Amino acid sequence: MKVLIVEDDAAYQKILKDTLEKEHLEVIIASDGKQGIREIAKNRPDIILLDIVLPGDMNGFDVLEQLKADIKTRKIPVIVITNLGSEEKVAKEIGTSFYFVKSETSIDQIVEKVKQLCNIS
Repeated sequence: MKVLIVEDDAAYQKILKDTLEKEHLEVIIASDGKQGIREIAKNRPDIILLDIVLPGDMNGFDVLEQLKADIKTRKIPVIVITNLGSEEKVAKEIGTSFYFVKSETSIDQIVEKVKQLCNIS
């Protein structure tokens, strides 16, 4: 199973990547929205972990909207992981599967949700 992490915080990226790889998941990293879109097209991940606040001119909402507008990618589950607790309603309306606020969620909780969505026990 392939997991794409779209996250600009290198330390958080590494923790997520290392933890997911321990669960025998293939992890792909993107540091901004445009790179995320390229990786989605190139690698067709099974699940996406997406931050909302990203550098450049494409934020997480832009990535999510583009993803959900494309028939080839709209069914890929997306877990939003961000520091913006106030944006959950918007993210759910656009089509995110789950929404976690970083300061309120452990890495283990995120990994468990990924495993659940990938049907890994």
